[in-house]
Amino acid sequence: MHIHQLVTRLAWGDAIGNQVRYLQSLLRSWGHTSEIYADSWDDACRDQVRLAKNYPREATRDSVLLVHHSFESRQVPLIARSRGRKLLVYHNITPARLFEGYDRGAMLSCDVARVELLALRPHVDGAFAYSRFSAEELVAAGYPRVDVLPFAIDWHAFDTPPDPALMAELDDGHSNILFVGRAVPSKYVDDVMRVFTAYQRLYQPKSRLLIAGNIHRDAPYGSFLHGLKDVLGPDRIRFMGRVNAAQLSACFASATAYLSMSRHEGFGVPLLEAMYRDVPVVAYGAAAVPETMGGAGLTTFSREPMDVAQLLAVLEREPALRQQVLTAQRARVAALSQQAVAIQVRDILQRWLGGRGPRETAPPSSASTVELVCPGFSARPDAPMSRLARELHRRLPDSRLLALRARGEEPTLSLGPQSVEGAPVWHFTADQPPGSEPEPLPGSSSLETAVRASPGKVVLLGTDTAVAQALMTGVGRRSWGVRDTAVATDEVSMEAARHHLGPRLLEMNRSDLDGVADRLVQALSSKRGARHARR
Repeated sequence: MHIHQLVTRLAWGDAIGNQVRYLQSLLRSWGHTSEIYADSWDDACRDQVRLAKNYPREATRDSVLLVHHSFESRQVPLIARSRGRKLLVYHNITPARLFEGYDRGAMLSCDVARVELLALRPHVDGAFAYSRFSAEELVAAGYPRVDVLPFAIDWHAFDTPPDPALMAELDDGHSNILFVGRAVPSKYVDDVMRVFTAYQRLYQPKSRLLIAGNIHRDAPYGSFLHGLKDVLGPDRIRFMGRVNAAQLSACFASATAYLSMSRHEGFGVPLLEAMYRDVPVVAYGAAAVPETMGGAGLTTFSREPMDVAQLLAVLEREPALRQQVLTAQRARVAALSQQAVAIQVRDILQRWLGGRGPRETAPPSSASTVELVCPGFSARPDAPMSRLARELHRRLPDSRLLALRARGEEPTLSLGPQSVEGAPVWHFTADQPPGSEPEPLPGSSSLETAVRASPGKVVLLGTDTAVAQALMTGVGRRSWGVRDTAVATDEVSMEAARHHLGPRLLEMNRSDLDGVADRLVQALSSKRGARHARR
């Protein structure tokens, strides 16, 4: 069988590029003909790739194409006109809001990529994701057949001996805290630096921070990191830049802990690489990080530098705890053994290719004509917006409620409905762990995608929420919003709501919830409201 792969860009050392090349080696070892198609590539990959635009001409009726999607690709027309079966492999898309203030181009590309995620749906037979967190968004997008594919890692690629010169330099008695990855805003490298500064000043003066990965000084975020380094302590924070395999091995071999404060991971390969190299991991539990960790390492739900610095200190000062963490990490890596995962990947692909993939998942949409978006409905049931949501649902029986899951609840492919105080609620996983009041609620890529995929009218209950701010640009013309006048809202958020919603923005007085409900029900039922929804 011919099983090919399509990726936007094939890059050496990139997590997706590494995964694509390793999958190709597995497919070929199982007897399949397998090529990689891409629009662009690194020079190091040029002998491993074919030009994407040639695929429609080279594909046959019996070809299978694995479409890798994680960023704006502009490949939907190519996929639509290609013969053969297609299966989506979803690596997740970074929420655009995580680039805000640093990279408007990346923000726009992330938004386009989510539009493409919906556009790809009719052209593929099914979809895979590497985590339940990512798979949940595929269900929210309306993909009828979704499966979780184990992330196949070529562990042998991490066995390069350390660079002796760099190893001698770093192995000097200092405690080395390590982060590996691209210096992009979503990784929150600045938070890694703040945590390290607290750790160094409060617990371990004889320490240094190693950041391995490209930091473009001319880019806004790179410039910000260089400025922050000058403020926090340039002598103890080392920007290693792009390192080769031997230098990276030296960084891991000399590290006392691995630290990640990333706000978004579809699957965090560097976390597992640290575990494989026997380095204890401390990571902020956003997106698919808890799934990747699998109960090993130390997952924190706090972003406060002093809280996280304390975890690093405890790991260093408590040998018994450190050994317990390392034992759990070794068990996690063993569960992802190369042979076992390869067998699982092969079995899952064979089921799909043999027409025995998963049963159709229940789509998150229903016959509802109105989507009541209230992120805090279940987590904060007594909040004014939650009370308004209950009243609106009572008056609009064909509506449905969309809310965030509580912190600690795992992502699932069953989004709803669940009965909450008699109201049917569709729950979605937040991109970051929700805090307690009065901390603002985080966004949710899955919830936002479900609303974008729905044809119904939309009521944004709380225009200051991250979910509402993300949705206004995409569904503003068919949405209404409610702002709580008792909640302090920054001027930028308020102006965005006024710009996108105009007369469809209502202000709520907490003493008159019924009045707000009356106005909304009337607007949603009127012919004028219907015209707003069609625009």
